[in-house]
Amino acid sequence: MTANDHPLDFLFRPRSIAVVGASTGQGPGSGFLMAIKEMGFSGTLYPVNPKAFELQGLTCYPSLADVPGTVDYVISCIPVALVPQMVEEAAGKGVRAIQFFTAGFGETGDAERAEQESQVLARTRELGIRIVGPNCLGLCCPETGLSFMPGLPPEPGPVGMVSQSGANAGDICRTGGARGLRYSKVISYGNATDLTESDFLDYLADDPATEIITSYIEGIKDGPRFFATLKKAAAAKPVIVLKGGRTEAGGRATVSHTGSLAGELQVFDAVCRQTGAMRVESIDELVDLATAFRYVPVVAGPGIGIVGVGGGNSVLAADDIAAAGLEVPVLPDDTQRQLAEFTPVAGTSVRNPVDTNVGFGPDGPRLMRETLRLVAEAPNIDVIIYQAPIGWGPSRRTSDEDGPSVVEQAKLMAVATGEAVRDFGKPIVTLVRPPLTAEVMEASIAFKEEAAAQNLAIFAAVSSAARALRRVLDRRARFD
Repeated sequence: MTANDHPLDFLFRPRSIAVVGASTGQGPGSGFLMAIKEMGFSGTLYPVNPKAFELQGLTCYPSLADVPGTVDYVISCIPVALVPQMVEEAAGKGVRAIQFFTAGFGETGDAERAEQESQVLARTRELGIRIVGPNCLGLCCPETGLSFMPGLPPEPGPVGMVSQSGANAGDICRTGGARGLRYSKVISYGNATDLTESDFLDYLADDPATEIITSYIEGIKDGPRFFATLKKAAAAKPVIVLKGGRTEAGGRATVSHTGSLAGELQVFDAVCRQTGAMRVESIDELVDLATAFRYVPVVAGPGIGIVGVGGGNSVLAADDIAAAGLEVPVLPDDTQRQLAEFTPVAGTSVRNPVDTNVGFGPDGPRLMRETLRLVAEAPNIDVIIYQAPIGWGPSRRTSDEDGPSVVEQAKLMAVATGEAVRDFGKPIVTLVRPPLTAEVMEASIAFKEEAAAQNLAIFAAVSSAARALRRVLDRRARFD
């Protein structure tokens, strides 16, 4: 089955969208309009608000019933009390799905409000309307121009996401976007009163535009179905799961957030082990792992070559790699001999780690590229971790000095590294440490932007890169 055949594919391809409760100020309804326009939605967009005639250059209608023609998809930003009437109007407009940003249902813990949620679900099922939410941000699909938040990466890519939290979905999109990740579909599903995590995982498992599945999950609606769906998805693609409510305090918070019960972490871990899904501990680790599978999908073995600056840093890097279950083999004698021909003797090493300072100066990118070539050609090296020497060299050159500025040199380093990956046939993971000055911040951003353009994996720490690479290897051992 392809995504076009999947019964939920219509959600991501609406011809018309109505934002009911589109705000005249800076409210959420205004944000949805802005985000969808920014993403380049080519269909018809209808703001609905009885207090406005025009919003963001679009004709505004007093009610959903007043919108001309049919409406495929509704985003509800209205209070709970107005929902029943809006649902009836939606049926008259041929609406196929309603996304409820509207909150205040079962997640409040109030029995009466939970009953209201049940009534809305029962009525929409009678009408053949699917619900996304309530209490969610909904869908993002750059290919078709759907978005739930301004500022998300506009280019489509191979990473899919299923998130019970809209804020976490936006955070992951932006954090990953800064490292070059691009997204196929992003789903914030909230209370999951109708469509659940299992529905969307099943969809992404079949979606040809999605190669990697990421997820943030607080509670599970149907345990046996979730197990079966997760097993199917993990067999098809890498599935990365961040579990919310891992502690007693987090478990209490999930109930007030989405009305879910977090469940025992030990049970959840057992499900991940049995299905082949990979649980992570944080958003940062989730993005690390998605970055590794996106840019280093095939790792031939555990042999890591370390190229970087600083003897102490290299020692700690070797420790981190070994702790992750990888290896730091000594480079062959011939490789060491060739490296020694242009690597300064003082304060350096060419055994592995390759502690070198050749990356500085006008000739730095060329010499570093030659260093990477020699390490990549070593038969016992499978992946290189390159600690980019940003912020270690001289300060920014003034306008009357010859040679590239610190920022320009950072870009050249990234270009040279990208060329090395393509020319030498070994994966290279780049490491950029947190900047300590404004000057180095600018250079780091320039390196990361160019590295992303070169399709390089970017990490902030050796330990993070090593753990991610280990899990890429582990998945390959299980499924290949």
